[in-house]
Amino acid sequence: MANFAPSDLVDGQAIFNEKHQSGEWRMPNSNAFKTANTGMLANPSLAGLHTREDRAVTAKFPIRQTATGGTARTALHTGARGDSLSAALTWATFDETFSISITQADNNVLSFGEQFASSQKNAVMNLINRIDAWYVAELVAAKTQVNIGGGFGVFNGADDYNILLADREFFFDNVKAMMENNDYTGGLTGVLDSQAAVLKGQLANQGGGNSTNTQFQFAGYDALETSSRTILDVPTTYSASGLFFETGLVGVIPWIPQKNRKSIDPRKVMDNVGDFGQMMLPELNIPLAISAYATRADASGSNGSVQDVVIQYELSTDVAFSSAPLGTLRGASDSVIYSAAVGII
Repeated sequence: MANFAPSDLVDGQAIFNEKHQSGEWRMPNSNAFKTANTGMLANPSLAGLHTREDRAVTAKFPIRQTATGGTARTALHTGARGDSLSAALTWATFDETFSISITQADNNVLSFGEQFASSQKNAVMNLINRIDAWYVAELVAAKTQVNIGGGFGVFNGADDYNILLADREFFFDNVKAMMENNDYTGGLTGVLDSQAAVLKGQLANQGGGNSTNTQFQFAGYDALETSSRTILDVPTTYSASGLFFETGLVGVIPWIPQKNRKSIDPRKVMDNVGDFGQMMLPELNIPLAISAYATRADASGSNGSVQDVVIQYELSTDVAFSSAPLGTLRGASDSVIYSAAVGII
């Protein structure tokens, strides 16, 4: 080849700095799951009873009964006896896997440590995204179908408490009135969709110095978290929506196997059996189980070498959705979780 082409410099290679990588590695929105933390430790014995993946756990609770309706005392009065119900807990397993060979970084601008860290970070982000989406879906599935209404909104008779678009400036005040009318008088927690979050921002910044004070209505809310998930049918049926419950009545019970409740031994990972361990996922405040093992392999087809060692890695956790159980006093479809929305007309 002419003109010294064979001795041309190869393409220059560099690594983007952390800021420029942050676009690719955006942390998934997990604000909704934050609302589970207040109720997560309400009954830790439930997780303790779940000793293995295939062991069922049920919780018992006494239930209220209808009023007897008496209007006069009697000498030989009789009455119904109390009763109780059971609520079964179901754990959902979430796991993400990845692998890395010990030689795939030998001829790479990214070191073994950097490649491993990015693979683990990818698995963690996937878990955060999947678990938060699951939690919102559980909230939506569990919303009450029994609601006596309250305030100036109307319960549509099936699922949702609806505020007219003209009354949206007092949406959060009406939700409080509705919850109080259903006998929930403690602090409230809400999970808002993007549209309701915009409404919250507008109303929360209209204080006593403005011509219309809408800020007062946020007293009584312990938390209003913004989720990127779809909650109700927006924008077709509603213009904004949210899920609301009394703080502490909804939670998630995390669980990992007993064998994982220790630090992982990297030396054991490199044998045929591997090892088990755990790590905390601070974004969700739950533990992750680690399973890792190594095998001899020909990794030449995946940027490794013919004589290579491939490490297989798994991060997993089990989570059970738990909302405060209710009997059938107001109906079998009663729940502590309420949905509310602003109409589009």
